[in-house]
Amino acid sequence: MNKLLTLNILILLFVSCVSKEKKEAEFYVETQTSFFGLNHSDWTKSKWIRKPKNLKMIHETFKKFGYEKLENGIHKSENLFIANGIYIKRNFDNVLDSLELTYNKPEMQTKYYAEFWNRRKAEKNDSIVYEIIREFNSFKSNKKRLNYENQFVNDTLVDLLKIEFDNDNLNSEKAKSDFYTLKKYGLHQSAYNLLYERVEYSELELDREKLKKELTKATEFTYPWLIDTEK
Repeated sequence: MNKLLTLNILILLFVSCVSKEKKEAEFYVETQTSFFGLNHSDWTKSKWIRKPKNLKMIHETFKKFGYEKLENGIHKSENLFIANGIYIKRNFDNVLDSLELTYNKPEMQTKYYAEFWNRRKAEKNDSIVYEIIREFNSFKSNKKRLNYENQFVNDTLVDLLKIEFDNDNLNSEKAKSDFYTLKKYGLHQSAYNLLYERVEYSELELDREKLKKELTKATEFTYPWLIDTEK
């Protein structure tokens, strides 16, 4: 009986600690970028990503950053690939090759490719989608960096991609630079997460309390670009 009573007390204490922790959570301002949905939305339902000007911006920005650094985000097997949480039961390379080959050639299109290109034409983005596929296939073939058109590049997105994907040689100096990049763009909740809630930064030597004081607090939580990966 005593053991049971002790266990109940411990559970109550734990629950009260959790409640207190949630109540005292710190929130920070977070500017919502125009391309925020790239990181945290369902691409199959996104109207933003279907606009030709946005597809062009993403493509040219990815070219500047380097498609080769983003390839790890695509999980491929022989008859399945996963990108941004979207599962497609086909061979990745074969799909891209066939999409390029069948563009504007209905006589060569099977049901899958006819439906794909008809949707793109209905959305009026078929030409930019074809351009992206053609250039990406070229990159796959020779692994050379693609030339980019700088007037379409979003440099904010380039900087954020560097934070998330350029971590091979992560050290305290780069971590501090990443913190100030996020702060510069008004992504203070993301900067807070870098200090306290990201696994890749957790072992690095940073004056976290001092840096945290530079961030602007908010009364409500705004979903950040750089999410918490430690919970």
